[in-house]
Amino acid sequence: MSLQDAPRGQAAGQWPADDEVPPPSDLTVESTRALGWALKDLCYSSWSSDPQRAVRAAATLRRLRDAAHTAGLSQSLGEVDALVGWTEGVAHVIQGEMDAAIIALDAAANSFAKLGQPQHAALTQVPKIMALTMLGRHDDAAHCAEGAQRALLAQGDMLAASKVALNLGNLHLEADRYAAAAGCFREAAVLFARVDDPEHSVMADIGLADALAALGDIDEAARTYARAGTRATEHAFPVLQAMVEESVALLDLVRGRYREALAGLEGSRRRYAELEMPQHLAIAHKQLADAYLELRLLPEALAGHEAALERFRALDMQVERAWTLVQRGRALALAGQSTHAEASLAEAAALFVGLDNTTGAAAVALARAELAQASDDGTRALALAREAATRFARAGLVERRLRAEAVQAQALLSLGDVARAQPLIDATLAEARAHHLLPVQMRCLTGRAMAAMAAGDRQAARSDLEAATELFEDQQRTLPGDELRSAFQNDHLWPFQALLRLELEAHDVGLADGEKVLARLDRFRARTLADRLGATHRGVGEVPQVETEGLRAQLAWLYRRLRQLDDEADTSALLTAELRKTEHELLERARRSRLATAAHLPMRTQAELDVRLLRRSLAPGDALVEYGVHADELFACSVTPSGVQVVRRLAAWPQVVDTVRSIRFQIEALRHGTAPVQRHLPVLEQRVQAHLQRLHAMVWQPLAPLLAQSQRVLIVPHAQLGAVPFAALHDGQRCLAEEVEIAFAPSTRIALDALTRKPAAATRVLALGESTRLPHAASEAHAVAGLLPQGWAFVGHEATIANLFAHAGRADVIHLACHGQFRSDNPVFSALHLHDGPLTAEAIETLRLSGATVVLSGCETALSDIGGGDEMFGLTRAFLVAGAARVVAALWPVDDAITAEFMSDLYAALRRGEPPAAALRQAQLATRRRHAHPFYWASFSLMGRW
Repeated sequence: MSLQDAPRGQAAGQWPADDEVPPPSDLTVESTRALGWALKDLCYSSWSSDPQRAVRAAATLRRLRDAAHTAGLSQSLGEVDALVGWTEGVAHVIQGEMDAAIIALDAAANSFAKLGQPQHAALTQVPKIMALTMLGRHDDAAHCAEGAQRALLAQGDMLAASKVALNLGNLHLEADRYAAAAGCFREAAVLFARVDDPEHSVMADIGLADALAALGDIDEAARTYARAGTRATEHAFPVLQAMVEESVALLDLVRGRYREALAGLEGSRRRYAELEMPQHLAIAHKQLADAYLELRLLPEALAGHEAALERFRALDMQVERAWTLVQRGRALALAGQSTHAEASLAEAAALFVGLDNTTGAAAVALARAELAQASDDGTRALALAREAATRFARAGLVERRLRAEAVQAQALLSLGDVARAQPLIDATLAEARAHHLLPVQMRCLTGRAMAAMAAGDRQAARSDLEAATELFEDQQRTLPGDELRSAFQNDHLWPFQALLRLELEAHDVGLADGEKVLARLDRFRARTLADRLGATHRGVGEVPQVETEGLRAQLAWLYRRLRQLDDEADTSALLTAELRKTEHELLERARRSRLATAAHLPMRTQAELDVRLLRRSLAPGDALVEYGVHADELFACSVTPSGVQVVRRLAAWPQVVDTVRSIRFQIEALRHGTAPVQRHLPVLEQRVQAHLQRLHAMVWQPLAPLLAQSQRVLIVPHAQLGAVPFAALHDGQRCLAEEVEIAFAPSTRIALDALTRKPAAATRVLALGESTRLPHAASEAHAVAGLLPQGWAFVGHEATIANLFAHAGRADVIHLACHGQFRSDNPVFSALHLHDGPLTAEAIETLRLSGATVVLSGCETALSDIGGGDEMFGLTRAFLVAGAARVVAALWPVDDAITAEFMSDLYAALRRGEPPAAALRQAQLATRRRHAHPFYWASFSLMGRW
């Protein structure tokens, strides 16, 4: 904007506000005054389109004033001094410095009043309303607004009076007086339209839509946002575009449209960062953390809320700090930290009392109700939820009231008061459907199913549970990222488990066959991985993480430094802390990169399990066994070409878990080397075999009649069973490896996908041996490369991540002989340690494999973190996502020299044309003949298919 464009552009020539250009040397009182008004107008006109330009205009005006004083014009510059205070007040608002803004604006008002310019004095108070509101001083803001509006109306300044109406609307909105806010925004919108002020008219529309959304008029709010967004784009108001994007995202969040909400929140956050608007940016960070909380990504939500609290404290934003404390309290409660949760809620409650914010107090009551419900204190939960619902109703907040009523109904159910819970659930569900609030609908459907089951109405319960799971699946499949989908699933397992219970009960009385039970059991197992594999096979991968290159390089350096400083404890501890921080930042930045493009990614859909196709995919002698747990009862579904059989009550699940722990304890007694216990090996073998026999009797012996004709069994384990060496299970006469070939799959759905796709034939092998830390790795890699028709071996300093990525895509078999590390604290950073650094699971997923068989000849490479729904995270999963058909990996630390022998036997069998499951079995039995203890021969398992 040039000075000629300014409404008071009386200056001759132009003087840019963007650069450090010295003020004109020939200043006069009139030219200084004209330039001052032009810079003030520039400051105002840039506020929404280019906030930092407005800040620079204010700084330029101060330099102009100082130059004029230096030139001896001090006696006639009172008006310019007032303009300096005015623009600096605006700049302070933009920069989040509200106290400084108030001081500057009051000084400007006093200066204009002394000059006999009451209209300008009143105008300086308009941005002060915003500053007071942001500080939570609502009464002071209202008093300021009313005084400014009276003065402006007396001066006949309708445009400025309209701006005050807009600010009054914002004031009421901030104080949760939504009906009053809507009235002010409507008035402001009409007035701005009359004076043809599109910028402030868009602001009024945004405020009106915010108020309508809070009052539950979702459809009208959406239409108003759409109108505001279109106009903000047409007139190129980037700040207002960001505000619309943010508000629409929040509306999507309460409606359960998580994909669009996450994309919008991240998009607005990026805009605010580019515009350098610290207050809005702090709020955007808090809202993204709120979205993580809604999806139950708790560690990330807590980290986001902590960061937001620091920002709000620094910016003295009391209202936002109080609301963040509520959300942090909810997150802490869900994380099981009830004491810290109550402390956070108490701090929020005290702030809301000081701010006289009754809606905030209601939010605290609702959060405390949820905390009481989690602590099985139904009576307290009921009273608090009822209090919250009443307060929300008085404020006209529909969505929050419905959430409180849903918690109230849940509390009644926990107290056994089904008669009072049912009508409340029905009424809440009807309203939630009318307002398109999917999260409340899901909660109500689940509650109504609980009530129906308590009343013995299995049909009604099934109907509501099916509706709840369909809603969940519609929402989950849109989420961008494994961690979001998995966390969301963990919070919504109960409807799936309840449907499984109903199917098992129906099967017991002959009303459901085994196929229905299997389909129900597998419906929620490894859903996130199944979605991911389906997307990979269709060519729909995750968003490239182009924004993380610097962090990845920093991580690689930290890993290398830690490797060099293993013996320097203090330095190593500091570097480890820095490494963990960098890992977290990398994951968050990668997540946000996905969120920014989430709205543009194709939707993931997943077909139901086709059990008949599964049976046709099994050859004679093949079987699949999927284990499940219901009410502490381990059961199994056995699938053969002839049908599906359900075997109930195999064992009590806690007893199974104890036995698995005993097996792992006995085996891992040898993890630090066998030399010290060599003479005790026969005794140690007898001990572990006793536990293996006990587990065999629980999980395998009852299935023996169904599997009598099976030579190959594909096992879908449940939870801790995934860490069991099934090949070593023993019936007292023989181990299982002597009877059948065994492979594993994360779910039956994934197993079916693997069985229906032909993997690559084993003709081309890529072998890497990191021999600087494993002496036998080089000879192992060379031997493997020579065992198949075509082979490439990279050993020592050539066993690098770069060589793996360069050659992996054309290999049928990939053999990695190196140290492995499973990270239970952060499984995506589990790693294979190659010469140039760790190859993490997070990086492995970016490989592009074509159905290769991957052999991980390293320690604990098969271990996974098992989440809800048997979702697995670790190295094995990463290679499956990258496109591997099969992964051979170790369940515990392996002996370097014996592993080299084991691999020689494995590849000799593969060269003879044996399938991987058969080759693995032969290697296991050959090693067992030389080294009888399961520690030596049973560690390696096969994931994917035979």
